[in-house]
Amino acid sequence: MTGAVPPSPVAVLGIDPGRKWTAGVLRVGARALHGWTLGPVDAGGAPDAAAVDNVHDVAAFARYAARILDAVEETVAAAPGLGAAGRVWLACEIVLPPTGRNSRIALADWLIPRQMLAAIVAHDPRTVLVPLAEHGKRRPLTEHYPAEFWPAKGRTGGRPASWGPCEARRGERDHERAAFDVAGAAARLLAHGAGAASGAGQ
Repeated sequence: MTGAVPPSPVAVLGIDPGRKWTAGVLRVGARALHGWTLGPVDAGGAPDAAAVDNVHDVAAFARYAARILDAVEETVAAAPGLGAAGRVWLACEIVLPPTGRNSRIALADWLIPRQMLAAIVAHDPRTVLVPLAEHGKRRPLTEHYPAEFWPAKGRTGGRPASWGPCEARRGERDHERAAFDVAGAAARLLAHGAGAASGAGQ
């Protein structure tokens, strides 16, 4: 007698929204298949991390959101047949208004990521919402993340050349590690039926 066949891991594009950079990582099980870190752009289309500092500049945020949604669509389109039923789930970390000691942070630091979350949910209402946690901060890296997130050392580790841009000012990978963790948290929620609940009625 054979045991039950375990379910195939779902494909999840985890997204870590930010004011200056938003990252996405396509994850299947423990594998990181693709990733990118993109920021806002100026009116001419050139990357400009300060482009959305003025939260009243709706046009600037619209450019930023459109850029992220384009990257989401391109990533999903390039990943046919992945995961259960051949679909890619979107997942995004929940962004809450600051309270207490954190309430003094700049308005743009939480409002822009929160607006990005809203744009992603509007794009796909079945997006899995992942509660805040210490995403991307697990250590040591070599024990908690696949080699794509390790510092390059000889022939081991390093960001794949096939991945999308990493526009973080110093090439930081923290947003991409967070997106990887968001995708993993979403996969666990989906395994317990949260995705079916969030997609009900859509």
